[in-house]
Amino acid sequence: MKFRTLLFLALTLCLPLLGTTTARAEHHTATRLGNPITRFAPPMYTPADLRARFRDPKLHNDFIEVLRQWGWTGDLEDFFAAGLTNEIVEWEIPVGDTMPFMSTREDGKPICLRNVTWAGTAPIKAYAFTFKSKGRNYRCITPKPCSNFFIVDLGAEPKVELALECDVPDKVIVGRTVKVCLTLHNIGNIPEPLATVTLPIPENATPAAITDGGVITNNAIQWNLTDLPANVAKQICAVFNTTTPATLNFNASASSATVPAVTSACETEVFGIAAILLEKADDPDPVAVGDTTTYTVKVTNQGTADDANVQIVVTIAPELAPTSSAEGTIEGQTVTLPLIPKLAAKDSVTYKIVAKGVNAGDGHTKFTLSSDVLKSPISAEESTTVY
Repeated sequence: MKFRTLLFLALTLCLPLLGTTTARAEHHTATRLGNPITRFAPPMYTPADLRARFRDPKLHNDFIEVLRQWGWTGDLEDFFAAGLTNEIVEWEIPVGDTMPFMSTREDGKPICLRNVTWAGTAPIKAYAFTFKSKGRNYRCITPKPCSNFFIVDLGAEPKVELALECDVPDKVIVGRTVKVCLTLHNIGNIPEPLATVTLPIPENATPAAITDGGVITNNAIQWNLTDLPANVAKQICAVFNTTTPATLNFNASASSATVPAVTSACETEVFGIAAILLEKADDPDPVAVGDTTTYTVKVTNQGTADDANVQIVVTIAPELAPTSSAEGTIEGQTVTLPLIPKLAAKDSVTYKIVAKGVNAGDGHTKFTLSSDVLKSPISAEESTTVY
């Protein structure tokens, strides 16, 4: 191939300042093919001749050297395998077409010329084949008269690639809803026609709401997402009711007919809170000196978690004297009720204390409650009139 080297006008003007030009600033024109001095290999007449170029051990390293100079980042094994096996078709390089590079020879050594424009009088007859390497499509074109070759990058290989993310709050109080959201990403470069996302329903959770047309089937929520564009993410969510403290595990998956299934998992802790209610009453009130009244004490865990070491101490008003308590211990005016090691959620315990009126007046009996959940004891009073 005979070449006439030209430089772009802008670069020519810059030469006094730059001193040299970069390799990518080259621009060459070619007007004649097949010069034995510059051609890469002998002319070709059949596709078998092109195969022979790839089988020739003398040319193997020359191919590699030209691609090295070009800076090609594909896999050389893909290139050589394609040259030996892929379909070879007839091709033409139009007059005026600029090729990204072209192999040739200088002093017998293989070199890579960049930005080569075909300036002959007719299109170049050539052979071509396409191949894939490292996720991209390429076309290798080889003019018949000279066996010089170049590669055209056809872009990323068309593919769908899915990724799935699961998101849920770290903790949720029992009785409140749990919202779990799944995000399906199409990180490929072509649309996904139909992807199915499946979310098994965990124990201790009941679906309350589902977005985007999800349906319950086989104890799982399933979404069918159609026409998911390339480089787009779609979020879908479900809301669950909870009634029991537990760790909810959400193990989602997404699949389609075109790509392998992907999975994602997340979890939330559903926790309860103890809530202690102290109730007290006296009956009868008022009470005469010498008669008795009965104090009823009830403690209830209204919350959703257990409480522990629940203790009630009752200080009887000076106008009365404690006389009996089936469960408690009496010391002077103080009645200590039994320690409750564990008071489960929604459970309650009731105690009774009998006291006798000893002095007329408005007596105030104090009830003090402590437990592991309470940061400090709580207290309440019951007023009893003694006459």
